[in-house]
Amino acid sequence: MNPPRVTFQPGRIAARLPILASLLLLLWGCMPEIPPAPGLFAAFDELPGHRRLVFTTSQGRQVAYYLPPQHDPAAPPAHLVILYPGIGSVALGWLRFIDPAAAPDTGWLMIDYPGRGESAGKMDPAELYQNSEGALAALANHFWVGQITAELSLLGHSFGSGAALQFAARHPVKRIVLVAPFDTLRRAVALKSWLLALLLPSQIDNRELIAELLHASDPPVITILHGASDQTLPVRMGRNLRDVAPDRIDYREFPDDSHVGILSTRHDLIMAALVGRLP
Repeated sequence: MNPPRVTFQPGRIAARLPILASLLLLLWGCMPEIPPAPGLFAAFDELPGHRRLVFTTSQGRQVAYYLPPQHDPAAPPAHLVILYPGIGSVALGWLRFIDPAAAPDTGWLMIDYPGRGESAGKMDPAELYQNSEGALAALANHFWVGQITAELSLLGHSFGSGAALQFAARHPVKRIVLVAPFDTLRRAVALKSWLLALLLPSQIDNRELIAELLHASDPPVITILHGASDQTLPVRMGRNLRDVAPDRIDYREFPDDSHVGILSTRHDLIMAALVGRLP
């Protein structure tokens, strides 16, 4: 009996590459699922006016978290900050950062990615905007309005810088604050593995997104903060983003700040940038 003939089928192999890449990314911890944190839920539930926003995307049931402004919490916010966490964090991790008293007219919308916290599914970098758009639609439904017309500010830390810029490319925003950002997702992943970078099914190029935003008729104010002691996403990535338009981007570099520590050491500066009070 002749052995079965094996034929090379490049199309079938190519079709499976995104699945292989996703599995490898999960194994390396680049896109891990992060389960709910009961302690953070308890802390959120104790805050006045808190609201879980439940909506559906292509990944299934998603949940975002809203805190109203201290002034007139029952009305739709006039100013809304949308917060995007890093790859290893969840939305409610921002509770340690938010200071409602410092911006009493500001509402806070914390975004989770699919597979994080209470949100189902698998994260696809090309579709991160779905969770922002779904959360805003759910917030509008909560207030019985057609859409949220608040002035928007975005805060993206690390991986969240790509999610923030991706959303801003689709919707008008007033201010964007990027803390310890990457320049391209492929380069960020390559810091762990060039193989993963080559197999990455979806690319986010923050340089291209910033260039696109700055060419808009009403461009946002963009502030970038990066620590020179960042061992996760090196400071050269922040500098690369600055170099897209050095005269139009407020870039600030700090010699002793680390990747996560910068959120604490520069807390007041970040808050000021979000509400338009940056010195």
